[in-house]
Amino acid sequence: MCVLMRDWFDFHGHVCIAFELLGKSTFEFQKENNFLPYPLTHIRHMAFQLCHALKFLHENQLTHTDLKPENILFVNSEYDVCYNESKKCEEKHVKNSSIRLVDFGSATFDHEYHTTIVATRHYRPPEVILELGWSQPCDVWSLGCILFEYYTGFTLFQTHDNREHLVMMERILGPLPRRMVYKTRKQKYFHNGSLIWDENSSDGRYVSKNCHQLMSYKSGDSPEHTQLFDLLSRMLECRPALRITLKEALEHAFFSSLKPEEKALGNRIERDLSR
Repeated sequence: MCVLMRDWFDFHGHVCIAFELLGKSTFEFQKENNFLPYPLTHIRHMAFQLCHALKFLHENQLTHTDLKPENILFVNSEYDVCYNESKKCEEKHVKNSSIRLVDFGSATFDHEYHTTIVATRHYRPPEVILELGWSQPCDVWSLGCILFEYYTGFTLFQTHDNREHLVMMERILGPLPRRMVYKTRKQKYFHNGSLIWDENSSDGRYVSKNCHQLMSYKSGDSPEHTQLFDLLSRMLECRPALRITLKEALEHAFFSSLKPEEKALGNRIERDLSR
């Protein structure tokens, strides 16, 4: 599920890489679709593929570190158009939800130097913000944020400030773990173990208005919606050691409703990797 390098060449000192030809990114497609949510069936299939791609990386001691919808491309982004009765607008449905993971420019092996800051802001986990070190669970957090964005059409943590980001995490996911708070060198964000934050400021009112408990964003009561949000809650676990692994994620009930041909592809990949 990772992009395939076809060839490379040197052009006047610049290394150029030729990849397989792919379609639009999942971000570009959603943007051109007025940021309407992806159908749950597409989210399930894309999540399944991403879990396989990341599991492959993690088993090879590699962390992507820059997961975001812009770095996930459709193999073919051709679409059908239908009318969305509830939204009163036309909606694009991609014909094939097969994807590829791209952009390994920041990918880091376990033995390589780990920079302090990784991941694009909206997909950055708490351990990175608090400078507590990071490894493969960093990717899992980013994936949870991405799947939420596919489901709702908007980013989970719409901010560019560390303190505000941490406040949003607490409002959506619950209090930050005490151990993480007391271990971080970023004590300027805290007083007596609590975030320093003025809820009556303009930023405070913005967060109060726009950030709610994770489960409140669930748009349906069917088992598959509940299963997705259970998976999201386990991906968005603040403690990296307790965050769900990709192997565990692939066994989650959310993927039990996959079409046989979609599951068969994943099973074939597992067989090939085990050889």
